[in-house]
Amino acid sequence: MKAMALAIALCAACGNDHAAPATTDAGSDDDPLAVSSTPPAGSLDDLHQRIIAKRCSGQPGLCHNGQFEPNLSTPAMTYAYLVGRPGLEKPDRLRIRPGDPANSLVIDKLRNRGGVATQMPLGAEPLEEADIQALEAWITGGALRAPGAAPAPVLNNPPHRPEVAIFDASGTRLDGAGPVRAAAGTTLVLRHSVQDFETPDPSIPFAAVVLTVADGREVVLNATSANDPELGPTTYDPNGPPSKGDRLDYMRSWTIGQTVTLYDPRQKTRTDVSAHGLVVTVIAVYLDAASQGMAAFDSSASQIQIP
Repeated sequence: MKAMALAIALCAACGNDHAAPATTDAGSDDDPLAVSSTPPAGSLDDLHQRIIAKRCSGQPGLCHNGQFEPNLSTPAMTYAYLVGRPGLEKPDRLRIRPGDPANSLVIDKLRNRGGVATQMPLGAEPLEEADIQALEAWITGGALRAPGAAPAPVLNNPPHRPEVAIFDASGTRLDGAGPVRAAAGTTLVLRHSVQDFETPDPSIPFAAVVLTVADGREVVLNATSANDPELGPTTYDPNGPPSKGDRLDYMRSWTIGQTVTLYDPRQKTRTDVSAHGLVVTVIAVYLDAASQGMAAFDSSASQIQIP
């Protein structure tokens, strides 16, 4: 499996990441605009009509009528955006965990508990206790799309794209203000984050960096590898520094030689060139344990300029 194919596949389709062969989410065949006029008591349609539409999404101007995620504008949209989906503010929690209102972020937000930043509905009176209990009862009952429906599917949520960072050997971060200038002979520490809801960071099955130059060739990081010499596996570092909401806990050191070997993945050839004048882009890839889904990141902020 080629490194660049990994990166390209992710950029094109990051998110089709299922523990089992992809199946249709319960409720996704519904007309997303359909609203029942006589919904069964305690059903999602009923709760949407009585509570969610009135307090969260019933008209333009209420936050979750499509303007902001999650989109709660219809019962079907509410189900798709909430059930089994991690939150944005607290990505370690599911918005609604079927059968478990005590560990559902939506209830945390409504009850202003668990260290949430704000209580919902934002800037308005909190929901009545009876309304919150009605939502909790629906979650306790399995958070079904409709009475008698199949249980909510267990989703394998997509892995996040990693943040890439470049440090010197002493631990000082170098990137963030354009390309990093580093002379031949310099040892750099290339770090990246991993974040997959279902997989703890230490259990990520494979993570690596790839260093590319402008013409598409890649720096050989595994000279003895016949098939993927450009893949530089990174190792888990529990003491990795924090990044933007995560931790840069995968790393690999790279010492810039006076010459570097470049690998052409199309021709499968290797060529030794002078390192001087090269601009190298750092890409990180990692695999999601559940489905071998991929995550990749490529940014001008993660470039190395060799004078």
